[in-house]
Amino acid sequence: MYRRMQYFAAVVETGSFSEAAEACHISQSAISQQIKALEDELQVSLLDRRGRRFELTPAGAWFYKRAKRQLAEMDSAVREARRIATGERKRLRVGVLTGFSARVTQNAVSDFVSAHPNVMMSLAAGTHEAIFRQVMEGQLDMVVNDQRRALADHFVNVELGEQPLYAMLRQDDPLARHASLALEELGHTLCILAAPQAQRENEAGYWRDVMGFPGDLLFADDLETACLNAVAGVGWMPCDGDMSARAGTALVPLHRGDAPLKRRMFAFWLESADAPLHWELAEALTRHFI
Repeated sequence: MYRRMQYFAAVVETGSFSEAAEACHISQSAISQQIKALEDELQVSLLDRRGRRFELTPAGAWFYKRAKRQLAEMDSAVREARRIATGERKRLRVGVLTGFSARVTQNAVSDFVSAHPNVMMSLAAGTHEAIFRQVMEGQLDMVVNDQRRALADHFVNVELGEQPLYAMLRQDDPLARHASLALEELGHTLCILAAPQAQRENEAGYWRDVMGFPGDLLFADDLETACLNAVAGVGWMPCDGDMSARAGTALVPLHRGDAPLKRRMFAFWLESADAPLHWELAEALTRHFI
């Protein structure tokens, strides 16, 4: 079936039996016979033939999408087997949103590395815009990021879950005694964010326009500096519930209106990527998300 699926994909992508036959280095009659044999094996019509032209049936359109993924996974498996046989190691470069759960990341990476000892994996943290740009430019293979724009068709978008947000405050701050805090209640206190100079305008727009924070922002160059400012009582810092405990601080759940404030987290990668390893890491992240 693998070879027939390849022929079927070639016919769909070229829009022509003759061009597909040429690309696959077989005769047009042979490729027509192989598509017919595939339909007989599946017991469904994949193509609605109209003379020399054809259209995908609904079943054919669905099968094409699944076949493309299966073919990519099979091709990747062959390449991976060859890499293992020759001792060559594959690389997976992952960008993670600054402040995303260390627990989820560490557990998922541990599972993945145990299952793939021959994969060279590297991780880098950054702001939303920074790691999004890096995956677009090919500097990263996939990213773990929050959703700030409409999901793009040229990306694979795997939702991992919703991440509740907390305010890190000094423990002796009166607000730290609240069971939860609405963003409006923090409007008179500085919101401390970690972002390099070039990304600060985007981060400010997100927290003001999307998240709805009405107060002033204070930027730190990195997460550690932002945490130290929260420890010093300069302001509050948004974080998740897995943030490492800091002496003298408290984490209070954030709300917007009556609902907990959350951000939707996704694994993203370009649709053109050789992606079986990406899927496995995304599945590991999802398992550990809750």
